[in-house]
Amino acid sequence: MKNYNNNFLHTIMKKLVTTLILSSFCIALSAQKDLRILNHLSIGAEVGTLGWGIDASMPVTPFVDVQAGFSMFPRVTYSATLGTNMDIDGLEELDEFKMKGKVLMKSGKVLVNFMPIPMVTGFHITAGAYFGNGDIMGLDLDSNMPAAIADYNATHPDDPIGLELGDYLLTPDSKGRISGRLKVKKVKPYVGIGIGRGVPKKRIGFKFDVGCVFWGKPSVYCNDEMILDTDVDGDGGKVLKLATKLKVYPVLNFRVCGKIF
Repeated sequence: MKNYNNNFLHTIMKKLVTTLILSSFCIALSAQKDLRILNHLSIGAEVGTLGWGIDASMPVTPFVDVQAGFSMFPRVTYSATLGTNMDIDGLEELDEFKMKGKVLMKSGKVLVNFMPIPMVTGFHITAGAYFGNGDIMGLDLDSNMPAAIADYNATHPDDPIGLELGDYLLTPDSKGRISGRLKVKKVKPYVGIGIGRGVPKKRIGFKFDVGCVFWGKPSVYCNDEMILDTDVDGDGGKVLKLATKLKVYPVLNFRVCGKIF
């Protein structure tokens, strides 16, 4: 009789422990769902001053969403004509050269959206960073400059011939090529505010943001080498002069997203 009672108690205890474990697991799952901890995923598309982009977002807590994706400015191109800073004997007719310009902005992003009152409103404060190669604009020579200019520059390194772009002098490489780039920091912090959720409550949602990217003072590169401004004061450099003073870039984004699960 004693062994029978012990076996009975042992069986009851096993069932009780199993029930408690299963109940705890169910409660944990329910709590995770209520707390919105990595239990949803949304895919979004956006358009704004950084171009168009796609991203994915997941909730970390009821107050925080994490958003990661990629944005790219449309490949806008333009043309410009730049003059040389001096004449060469026998090449006086080559005092202007045509250039092709393009916008090169593209970057990945990781953002954290904090919602102070998520039960009432989708108002959020956002912080994070955009990252990429740092190229903002490009300007390339339409056709190579004559070899005589490259030869002259090789023998006159302190007084080279090049193209005047505002206060900058773009000089050709040994093959007569000129490739200019406007670059900023590769990692660019971002802060902003907005309305909407990274992960919508319903199947479809919208999100509007306004903020700033802190990309530092832009630098001018010619043939992959950074160059400093001079006093050439050439034509066609008004946009460049303005761009090199912009340490902060304004961001205005509109996003539409759909909840996958």
